[in-house]
Amino acid sequence: MFNVEICILIGICLASVLVSYAAYRRGKSKSADDYFVAGSSLGYFVLIFSLLASFLSAFAMLGISGMGYRMGFGALFVLTVNLIPLGFLWYFMHRKTFLVGRARKWMSMGAPFGERYGTAMRTIIPVIVLVASIPYLVAQMRGIGLMIHGMSDREIPYEVGLFFAPAFVALYLILGGMKGAAWVNTVQGVFFTVMVFILFFAVMNVNGGFAETMDKVLGEHPDAFILGAKGGKLWSYPMIFGFAAAMCLGSVCFPQPYMHAYSSNSAKGFKVMIFVFGGICVVVISMTIMIGIAGKLLHPDLLTKADSDQIYILAAKSTLPRWAAGLAVAGAFTAAMTTVIGVVFGNASNITNDLYKQIKPQASAKQLVALGRICIAGIIAICIALAWNPNIPIAELAIIGFGIMAVTIFPLWGAYYWKRATRFGAIAGTLVGVGMNLVFIVWGIVGGKGVNTMLLLPQKFLLDLNGFLVSFIVAGIVFFGASLLTPLGKTETKSLKLFFHPSLD
Repeated sequence: MFNVEICILIGICLASVLVSYAAYRRGKSKSADDYFVAGSSLGYFVLIFSLLASFLSAFAMLGISGMGYRMGFGALFVLTVNLIPLGFLWYFMHRKTFLVGRARKWMSMGAPFGERYGTAMRTIIPVIVLVASIPYLVAQMRGIGLMIHGMSDREIPYEVGLFFAPAFVALYLILGGMKGAAWVNTVQGVFFTVMVFILFFAVMNVNGGFAETMDKVLGEHPDAFILGAKGGKLWSYPMIFGFAAAMCLGSVCFPQPYMHAYSSNSAKGFKVMIFVFGGICVVVISMTIMIGIAGKLLHPDLLTKADSDQIYILAAKSTLPRWAAGLAVAGAFTAAMTTVIGVVFGNASNITNDLYKQIKPQASAKQLVALGRICIAGIIAICIALAWNPNIPIAELAIIGFGIMAVTIFPLWGAYYWKRATRFGAIAGTLVGVGMNLVFIVWGIVGGKGVNTMLLLPQKFLLDLNGFLVSFIVAGIVFFGASLLTPLGKTETKSLKLFFHPSLD
């Protein structure tokens, strides 16, 4: 049962635990600040690959290659269009997160919202982040289960595989905190980036090179090169903008950018991290999409969406020696692990610092760290339980998470760049946007249309927009409208001196 591939994964997991614990023990301080934001001590090399690893996940390796297999070059077009401006958008949105967060010693996502809009908004944010993170984390758990199942030649059941990596992830997060997580992410981020390059060239080399491979795909599967495939509805303009709102804007609002901004040791490190991340992200995701497209030649008989999520694994097994295939798939495995680290740790920090500290403001550093560790274990356990049903494709699960979170872009922008933003606008816009997304999810399930159909595909009764885009637009209208109709309170007025201080320009 424990073949070469499984032995490789076990070795990677054990090494990750050691790296995490060693990195944490190197720090002189064992305070809450050191545990949650690494004492703001991380340099740009660690930040770049830690952030890269915490985003390029099973979604990027398995989900995106599966999307390339199913949707062809349309997936490449839409994803790269969305990702190219990502670095600039992140820098614009989170420059003040770094500057003000460093001065105010923020350690959670709710901190800027709470200081700008008040206690109510600080309480709402961690709850919404947790709700949005669940489908994204379930996608990673699904990817891990599929990889263990596939790499063991189906000897290890999918359900058993779900427990494999999360056990190690919980262990080295509990032991190492943000500093340990960042160093583990860095090592694994370099590793899986290299393995994506190796697998890409191996897959293309089978048919004589990239151009020859694409020519063969065109000859055998011409629909893979049609942007308006499936009746022109697949990549309609509403669909493209819906994906943009979900992925590009949603990723800006996830926990990872906040936690890495707080952990940076310099402004230069923060800036380099943001822009280099965007460039590497475009290259790696483009390669995984093309691995999926080329996979049509290797395995043309994958009929279901769930099966297509395994094309990355199948392509590695078909083009590389067994030990090298094990390393290539281990790259995707580590990508899933590192994303679980980033999102789980961000949520644990939010719950501890934004919710618990409001209930018990005098809590000691030891109590905060202990609660953070309990939250890590609890969140992972919940996601494993939800991942038991493998029907929804990985890419769609991840996009659901991004889309729910995207509506918080309005209060975030308002906090830093609009003096007229009020707590009523922030609360109303956020709750309406998230509420509409949840209604569409339930509607899709109860009505039998499916979550994907309601959220991602254009609907006639929504003027040919998808659920994500409608929720996003309505959230923005409510945010601006409510802010203009309500007066600034004491908290908002006081916060203007900090958030719009001349030194920040």
